[in-house]
Amino acid sequence: MNTKIGRNDRCPCGSGRKYKQCCGRGADAADVPQDSTAGAVERALGWLGQYHRKAFAAAMETEIDEIVLSVFDEDEEAAATATRDVDETVWQQLQVNLTEWMLAEGDINVRGQHRRVAELLTGPGGPLFTVGQRAWLEQLAQRPLRPYHVTEVVPGTSVTVCDALDDTLVPQRVTERAASASLRVGELVGARLMSADGEIQFSGALYGFTTAAGRSLLARLREQVAAPVFDEEYEILHTGQQIIETWLAQFLLPAPLPHIVHASTGETLLFVTDHYALHDAAALEAALAVQSDVEGDRAKGWDRLVVGDDGMSRSLAQIRIESDGRRIAVQYPTERLAESGRGWFDALAGAAVSFQLQERSDPRGMLAARQAGGAGDAQAPGLPPGLPLELPPGLDWAALADAYEGVMRHQYANWADEPIPALDDRTPRQAIETASGLERVKGLLRSYEDGETRHAAQQGRRAISYQFLWDALGLQR
Repeated sequence: MNTKIGRNDRCPCGSGRKYKQCCGRGADAADVPQDSTAGAVERALGWLGQYHRKAFAAAMETEIDEIVLSVFDEDEEAAATATRDVDETVWQQLQVNLTEWMLAEGDINVRGQHRRVAELLTGPGGPLFTVGQRAWLEQLAQRPLRPYHVTEVVPGTSVTVCDALDDTLVPQRVTERAASASLRVGELVGARLMSADGEIQFSGALYGFTTAAGRSLLARLREQVAAPVFDEEYEILHTGQQIIETWLAQFLLPAPLPHIVHASTGETLLFVTDHYALHDAAALEAALAVQSDVEGDRAKGWDRLVVGDDGMSRSLAQIRIESDGRRIAVQYPTERLAESGRGWFDALAGAAVSFQLQERSDPRGMLAARQAGGAGDAQAPGLPPGLPLELPPGLDWAALADAYEGVMRHQYANWADEPIPALDDRTPRQAIETASGLERVKGLLRSYEDGETRHAAQQGRRAISYQFLWDALGLQR
């Protein structure tokens, strides 16, 4: 969906320069035959290894050290501890990405002077390149590393991206065969957009972000954009560094624990279980059978249900006879429900049971302990950041899905009229006033639903509907 760009318009790559002064500077620099770019990076690295090996290696090592330390606010001990167990593939990817960063933005010490690597490569005395290779490296030095929202994916063919910081820049369709197989609508990525053979391409290095990390990155970058600009080049450089730092932090820092609430009451989730000795199972069954808000039987257990404003039934208490047939457990999802529920159950059961003890399980505490122990490294998709794919005993996806639905509906209650970073801090209602904004909003909703459908299937639970967000804006699918 490329749009014709005027020579005096701002360049769509996000550099902030006019098109004629950036990506439009001559056919060779802005659009070169794809085949002629092959080997540009390899030849550049070979020349640097031959003539500036020590300087380039030292600069790379310094760059890595500075990024890691910045993740830990200059705490060297914490940085050393966290990096000891990081997967080797992360380091390899970091080195690949930073190699491109050095070719585009870096400098090295040459005879006591700091020289920009790009100028060494393309200036007098540099390596011999083909026209296309030189044009590719010149582009690499011109195109800034920027954050982009993925708004459409055609697997094996292309992805459409929108600049995440500047909504006036037109969306770009990127020819991308490899990454398009794994990228999903709604993802935030850090990338450089290059032009070759009449197409827009990713330069090579690609930084993917979780939802939480992406929000954190955009919040920091928006603060930077809002501040007075003293040096445009510095701002471009700082944006790229923030992208790299935030990307790496995802692998070095523990994911933040979610605040999990009960879907019906909005209270903090805290599993409280009352254990009883069971004296008369028949009497208990008879008492539960006449309760209009209780469903179930002895084999499957009973649930005391409440119907929410959305028409969904959720459990206020779960009653289970234990396998030995001599004890019974009544579990409540919040502390307040446990307080009121115990009086209800004690009055209902009467002499059929006698109370023994109470047990409490804090999901956040259990997840924190699990996280500290190194288990459940993967983030559970579809639920708040920090939930592992393998849950600790006492938790199940169905219960957490119900809890998360409450979080979601509460969080998105005013979604249509709240500024959203992905929409350049406009509200969805404001964004849909323009054609590009409307497509961004629809893409955002499609990304919510795509992720939820996949996650529900993985976890064997019902999918949470986002139809209420479409309805809030009066949108047709």
